[in-house]
Amino acid sequence: MNRFSGKVVVVTGGGHGIGRASALRFASEGARVAVVDLRGDHAEQVAAECRAAAGGVGPDGDGDGDGDSRAYPADVTDPDQVAAAVEQIAGDLGGVDVAHLNAGRLSAGSVLEVPLAEWQRIFAVNVTGMFLVARAVIPLMRANSGGAIVTTGSISGMFGEPALAAYTASKAAVVNLTRQMAIDFARDGIRVNCVCPGWVDTGFNDPQFEHDGLSEQDINELIDRTVPMGRQGLPEEMAAAVAFLASADASYITGQTLLVDGGLLCHV
Repeated sequence: MNRFSGKVVVVTGGGHGIGRASALRFASEGARVAVVDLRGDHAEQVAAECRAAAGGVGPDGDGDGDGDSRAYPADVTDPDQVAAAVEQIAGDLGGVDVAHLNAGRLSAGSVLEVPLAEWQRIFAVNVTGMFLVARAVIPLMRANSGGAIVTTGSISGMFGEPALAAYTASKAAVVNLTRQMAIDFARDGIRVNCVCPGWVDTGFNDPQFEHDGLSEQDINELIDRTVPMGRQGLPEEMAAAVAFLASADASYITGQTLLVDGGLLCHV
């Protein structure tokens, strides 16, 4: 499929995990991908992988892949860095058609355990970062008569979980921010949806496992007990859902939360 041929896609947190898988999925479907990540070396590596996934052909058609997908090191919590990165992306790649707002942070602890600085950092990355990037790309989408935004939420934003106070609260905010943006910008032709992963095998959940003192066997037993499909999801499975919601195949879908959790919330 080439559902994103000629499209420019921004992926935040694109240097690893779900963001990396999403960037590669978009590139494989013809997009020019702007890989945004705090860690510039990771962003550069993924951008190179995206060019390879697209066949190494750049927009100039010379076959070297230059400019097809590029890395943009930036801290999504910094308004100036976000504004500068999006301005550069628009100049380099020709606007923004799709944004996957994926940068995230997790740490474990109840409200009695989470230091205030960590609480603030989680909200800065998970919520304020999405707000800042959305605020930067929406005018470009408006100017282009529309676009699509997909946020990365979590099943943790749909119900309470022990010792994840900051993370669950921040992801609940993401879910409702998604709905709010969908309402505000639907008439501009901009669709906004949220993908909520369950357990995904990326290492992102390691702080929670470490807080709870879970061994590898404990984790496997937890997954087997709570996930009807009996396994963790793959980053590529999350990326497939993101690509669907960003594509014209989802042209009448906005303001929705898509659970990609192996059935976990069916019986919680």
